[in-house]
Amino acid sequence: MSTNNYRRPRRVSGSEQFVLVTEEGKERTSNVTDARIFRAVYEVECNIVVGLEKCVPVAIGPSAYVLAMTYNENSVFAVHVDLNGAIFRMSDPGCSQEEAVERMCDFFHKSKVPSIQEWVCEEFRPAPAKSESCLTVDGEDFRFFDFSDVMAALENIRDGKSEWMHVGHTGGDDGGYMEIHRCIDREDFACKAEWVRWTQPEATGCRAVITDFSSLYRWLWDFALNRKYPESSPVWIPFDVKDYFQRLVFRFLESNER
Repeated sequence: MSTNNYRRPRRVSGSEQFVLVTEEGKERTSNVTDARIFRAVYEVECNIVVGLEKCVPVAIGPSAYVLAMTYNENSVFAVHVDLNGAIFRMSDPGCSQEEAVERMCDFFHKSKVPSIQEWVCEEFRPAPAKSESCLTVDGEDFRFFDFSDVMAALENIRDGKSEWMHVGHTGGDDGGYMEIHRCIDREDFACKAEWVRWTQPEATGCRAVITDFSSLYRWLWDFALNRKYPESSPVWIPFDVKDYFQRLVFRFLESNER
């Protein structure tokens, strides 16, 4: 296992289990103790990289989770964050072994994330290659759903029964998401819509305030059914996806510290 190819831990409902990863990813154990963390970090030259995964990631905001911490033979400590399916590595070079042990033990015992305001944000990349879809409505994740459920969620937003929805696809060249929020401060129909496509080497994304429900319905229909993204038009305003998510990571982690 290398820190450049860190894989996302499996989310296990109802468990706070941790996994300690050593021997360059070849050895994984759920029998985690302070002593094992200490020994793994102080033998990092043999292990190449040490990882502490949390099977139920720490939620730090909407669609944002801290997955794990790693420490490698070059004394680089990293916090791995999943934000809307994109993986970020917040890195602190020159971290001592003593501090690495302290940070991992705090994560192990308290789910505590260190202050990272001055750390390097890197490893921006798309979600895993496995093809799958997700749907979240008002913070509730749907394990089983189909196309009709997605469109019904939009109709509920229109009718005031829901406030927001997030639908996403992972895998291949068409991975991305569309998120829609009802503008609750307006009497007429209006929604803030955002879509991102995880293209390489840079992701692309646009935002808009939509007042025409039929157009919004058509765009979501194309995205949910055919993975087709809206075409460029004056309605959609492009934004810097990498900068946006980097700012979100910092904001969520700062809020978590408070």
